[in-house]
Amino acid sequence: MPELKKGTAILVTGTPGTGKTTISHLLAKGLQATYVNPTTLLTRKRIDYRYDKSERTRIVSPNRVQGAVVALARQTGRGLVIDTHVVFRMVSQLRLERAIVLRCSPTVLEERLKRKHWSKQKISENVLAEILDICLYEAVREYGWHKISEIDTTDKRPNRTAELGIQSLQKRGTQTRPKVDWLASLKRDGVLRRYLA
Repeated sequence: MPELKKGTAILVTGTPGTGKTTISHLLAKGLQATYVNPTTLLTRKRIDYRYDKSERTRIVSPNRVQGAVVALARQTGRGLVIDTHVVFRMVSQLRLERAIVLRCSPTVLEERLKRKHWSKQKISENVLAEILDICLYEAVREYGWHKISEIDTTDKRPNRTAELGIQSLQKRGTQTRPKVDWLASLKRDGVLRRYLA
């Protein structure tokens, strides 16, 4: 099994509910790397951020996120597995090995978020983001297709998803377009209008 070396990182991103935290922890363990979630890192380091009460979310500058991640990378003797749905550009002190974008069928994702007791509005916003490939295209915009590995977690156990993530580090081929097309599958199933209304 490869080891993620100091000064390198894997970014695990995707719509909330796709399994980022579980998979990131498994990847960190499997690659002998340090797990980091920028949100908890900012809180732990007491870095200032604004809180949007209506959206129930923290707002922080990308520069502060980058700075906190780089500081952690210097402190640890390992590579980093970064768990975040907000894609940010890696700075020169940290080399990105791969951006793993987790995907999930919108109907399954909706049920997962309901089990988390999210509001209808927040569920709707996140399901729509998944349908429209928002996290995937943000990752592609920042890093290019050659750094992307897209994994559909809909019917995969976490260990299998983590295995696929590790295998993606050794692959030479480049993905050039999305692997899933939720618009087409929802249209085929006759439920697309419910999500876009």
